[in-house]
Amino acid sequence: MKKWIISGADKDVVNMLIEKYDLPTLTAVLLAIRGMTDREDIEKFFSQEFELSDPFLIKDMDKAVERIKRAVTTGEKICVYGDYDCDGITATSIMYLYLESSFADVMYYIPDRNEEGYGMNMGAVKKLKDEGVQLIVTVDNGISAIKEIDYANSLGMDVVVTDHHKTQDILPKAVAVVDPHRADDTCPYSDFCGAGLALKLAMAMEGEQFSVMENYGEIAAIGTVADLVPLTGENRTIVKAGLSGIDNTERAGLSSLIEVSGIDTVNAGNIGFRIAPRINAAGRLGTTDDALCIFMTEDFDEAQKKAKILNDLNSERQSIELDIFNEICDYIRINPEYSYDRVIVVSSEKWNAGVIGIVSSRVTELFGKPSVIISESGDICKGSGRSVSGFSIVDAVFACSEYLEKYGGHPMAMGFSIKKENIEPFRKAINAYANQIDKMPLLSMKIDCKLNPEKIFPEMVREIQKFEPFGYGNPKPVFALCDMRLDRIIPLKEGKHLKLAVSRNNARLNIMKFSTTVDEFPYSEGDILDFAVCLETNLYQGVESISFNVRDIKLSGVANERIMYSLQEYDKYKSGILTEKLAKILPTRENFAVVYKYILSTKRKYYFIDSMLYKIHNAEINAFKLLMILEILNERGLIDYERNFDRLKISVVDIKVKVNLQASPIYIKLKEDISHVGEHT
Repeated sequence: MKKWIISGADKDVVNMLIEKYDLPTLTAVLLAIRGMTDREDIEKFFSQEFELSDPFLIKDMDKAVERIKRAVTTGEKICVYGDYDCDGITATSIMYLYLESSFADVMYYIPDRNEEGYGMNMGAVKKLKDEGVQLIVTVDNGISAIKEIDYANSLGMDVVVTDHHKTQDILPKAVAVVDPHRADDTCPYSDFCGAGLALKLAMAMEGEQFSVMENYGEIAAIGTVADLVPLTGENRTIVKAGLSGIDNTERAGLSSLIEVSGIDTVNAGNIGFRIAPRINAAGRLGTTDDALCIFMTEDFDEAQKKAKILNDLNSERQSIELDIFNEICDYIRINPEYSYDRVIVVSSEKWNAGVIGIVSSRVTELFGKPSVIISESGDICKGSGRSVSGFSIVDAVFACSEYLEKYGGHPMAMGFSIKKENIEPFRKAINAYANQIDKMPLLSMKIDCKLNPEKIFPEMVREIQKFEPFGYGNPKPVFALCDMRLDRIIPLKEGKHLKLAVSRNNARLNIMKFSTTVDEFPYSEGDILDFAVCLETNLYQGVESISFNVRDIKLSGVANERIMYSLQEYDKYKSGILTEKLAKILPTRENFAVVYKYILSTKRKYYFIDSMLYKIHNAEINAFKLLMILEILNERGLIDYERNFDRLKISVVDIKVKVNLQASPIYIKLKEDISHVGEHT
């Protein structure tokens, strides 16, 4: 269940764009929603030119170029010090390949994710010194390596930092600190990822842009999409330029990786969901050398071998993630008190630290609340968290910093290390922080606008495609199809997927719902539904049609926001927090009867809370009261009941004896708690 936020567009602005610039209606609507109404901004957004701003406008770029060129000229040994994620690997590849082409004495170093962690470390610096390195050039890291760079300086090595992460109050004492987020930097664009910044450095070294973009633009495009930096401004230029060359790439490794990924035409979506995960898998489970080889090797046989390794690692990564996710769901089902917390915090020594961030995203999506997953590895454990929009999880973590060893991140994602003994105190502290908020932000979905199903044509998809590449900062448009009647539910592919035949007035549409069986689908034929969809074209036997990629489904006219806040009140109560809202929660016999009769009549296994409330259609029963009723029916042995946030699994138990529901310990405690609240209000 999600809160839908439908942006919509000002009709006067849309009409102005149509009349002034002779634009199609949908193009004008999407531009208005994105806040682009000026001719210069619109032309720049749709431009096919690949020129970037002067790289020397970035602070310290001149110092970086001077020091690196001197090292190349004098034959000093240079180390490109990177990172193990896709951005770090692509940034390392760009810088290493460029310096190698300049006949530099160059090597690269990427720390081991599990043994060393992110960024520079003392052991690596000493190792590089022993190998004769005289200059370290960091990519995608270094801005926070104050002590490590001081140590490198003490050993007689120089460091050039290129990083895109937020700066601290104190900059490292490097020869050059190239980071557009420096407080004293005035460059015209600052949202580069590590690979984008490495590309800019190579352009500064070369003294021109075109050949560098031609040689390394495709690598920079992959890093830019993978790192979820905004696909606006110069990042959009980099990705558009890179994509133009990827389909016909001459890189044996990249070509092989595209093939094993099953990609026909490369776009930003395929990079984000197919290419980047395979590159990231090397840093999570294998060795980063396998991923670097994808960009560096010229040997076709080796390229195919490395692509297969990454593909197999990615399959293993997916399997590990699913196992961890299922373990977490099982654990929370057995220990439901964890699901009542405003921030779910779970840990295990069995979980691979390299994948817990992705698992955290899935847990947050399922339960509709922030989550933190911790891998217990010895005394110092690693944690990763994801949030919902509006709740800064990094601020929450900072508020609990007394329990942590290291920590960092941004409002939607963070990572940290923690002593095992501090995990439970941390869980209590971060929830105490969250409990100070009256209403927690809700898991939400942003929708561009509503569409009239009778006015959807293939030409609209071509209009949408003009806005590519899509990604963070320029998301693929999502549209709402509202008040659609569900006419037929048609199982496909041995029942693994569904085709939903829907209609409104004269419109007849077929909408695919993947990875869902008939039993798991909570709605029934005849229901009036709202669909959140992306539009794509489908070509079959020469006939072009619209295909609808479902992002979310909800019952028309149901106030999901009110239901979600009611669920928060339920979680509060189950966590031991008593409020005056309890007074309206005690179920009556009639309330029990209407819910139980509904379950008996439907004979379903799976329900969504919004659908169940709508079908019961009883003004006295909100989500909080419904869950209390189901708990009591379960405790009295009338049903078997499991809940995952808004998803319910219910089966009726065949019982012959009469059951006194008001004798339930859960009912008795609720009644006592209501009385207790009444005495103190």
